[in-house]
Amino acid sequence: MRWAVCSLLWAQELLPIVNVQAPGIQGIDRSILQQMQRDITQYLMNNRFSEDVFAGNERIKCIFTITITALPNPTRFEGTMQVQAIRPVLNSTYETLVFNFNDQNFRVDYSATQTLQFSENTYIDNLTALLNFYAYIILGMDYNSFGAEAGIPFFQKAQQVVNLAAANSNESAWQPAGNFLRSRYWLVENLLNTSYKAFHSLMYRYHRDALDKMHKDLPASREVLLEVLLGMVKLAREHPNSILTRLFVDTKGNELMQIFQKSTSEQKQRFVEAMKQLDPNNLAVYENLLQEEKER
Repeated sequence: MRWAVCSLLWAQELLPIVNVQAPGIQGIDRSILQQMQRDITQYLMNNRFSEDVFAGNERIKCIFTITITALPNPTRFEGTMQVQAIRPVLNSTYETLVFNFNDQNFRVDYSATQTLQFSENTYIDNLTALLNFYAYIILGMDYNSFGAEAGIPFFQKAQQVVNLAAANSNESAWQPAGNFLRSRYWLVENLLNTSYKAFHSLMYRYHRDALDKMHKDLPASREVLLEVLLGMVKLAREHPNSILTRLFVDTKGNELMQIFQKSTSEQKQRFVEAMKQLDPNNLAVYENLLQEEKER
């Protein structure tokens, strides 16, 4: 188990917050959205995605924000799904994102009368496949933050979901096509590809050697984060098209800005130089950080 055991033990691992919305669709039956929200919440809360035993305070907080943008027929829902997973930081009240991914291919068939059935080794429908996939990814990213490569078994399970869905569904999102930087297929492919092995150790260092020790020595923890950023820059240079670079920036970019906003001028400069390479589309944001420093 990941944290100290408390008296109440659960088999289930996730503590989900699910929000289903359709702000741009007029006349949609809101009760169907509410029922979908309840069904997904219960599915994620009540099914077991690992063999490990979780204490009540160990369950992984995760947020699923589903935005319906099209309703081709009364039981066909299409849109996006933002998936986030949160981890507590040792000896603090602070919580950090370990996963933040916007799936732009939420396409499912759903009716309020159906029962969501869990199967690890069988494709049942696209909705449960999606939920299984992200449950395994969440577990893998969380475990990676406590032990280098500890999440690999869960990423392998996520890959099995992709393989089953690709073979048994007509949904193109399970195939190696479409938006490369938002692809389920390439996300799990990169997480399991040994060419990107450094990503796992870097995420471990980020959490265990930096965030979890920040309460003891903030400047030293910032130095560890700068070393992690250099490692990410190296990985991005070696593999300029990796989805993992985008995942890292989406998950940690805002947090890093806050951490280095009050750092020394020298640390701030190194941070900005690294982020310019990892996130060039937001160059102005990082340059503004240096400008604020000059104006002080």
